[in-house]
Amino acid sequence: MTTQYEYYNTGDDNYWSIYGAYWKAQTFTVGAAAHSITSVKLKLYRYNSPGLVTVSIRATASGVPTGGDLTSGTIDGNSLALSPGAWYEITLTQYSLIANTKYAIVIRAPSGNSSNHADWRCDGTSPTYSGGSAANSTDSGVTWYESTSYDYMFEVWGNPSVVIPTVTTQAATSIGLD
Repeated sequence: MTTQYEYYNTGDDNYWSIYGAYWKAQTFTVGAAAHSITSVKLKLYRYNSPGLVTVSIRATASGVPTGGDLTSGTIDGNSLALSPGAWYEITLTQYSLIANTKYAIVIRAPSGNSSNHADWRCDGTSPTYSGGSAANSTDSGVTWYESTSYDYMFEVWGNPSVVIPTVTTQAATSIGLD
């Protein structure tokens, strides 16, 4: 059974479109307890037929995504609801997240265009998520721009990290007969 961890899921009053080279991201900070991520839930909708939508987790640097995907999953963008959208769970390959570390949820619809896009709901009036912020790319994730004026709707789901106990053996001393 999975557990909800980091999230921002209230106050959506706006959206941003995702298509082609226009990618979006929301950064989030893992709490004091490390955990794995198995899925994310995002509030999405579609305009016409955006095609396959990929959602991934990336590391961050200077508050924006960096490097390649750490884990990813897909959803058929053509099956998303119309506006105002709905919550969708995107299953990811399980990946261990480090406590007190910032990551990014990155979403893209490479085959979409300005007439066929996915839309991610956001709070653009009074965003209050303190663990991260929105980010935008207009060049397929090569360059990112942080935006603190809104936060996307998201939930991170996963499993608690399992702490494997360690055992050490030491040399025997004072060996004798009873």
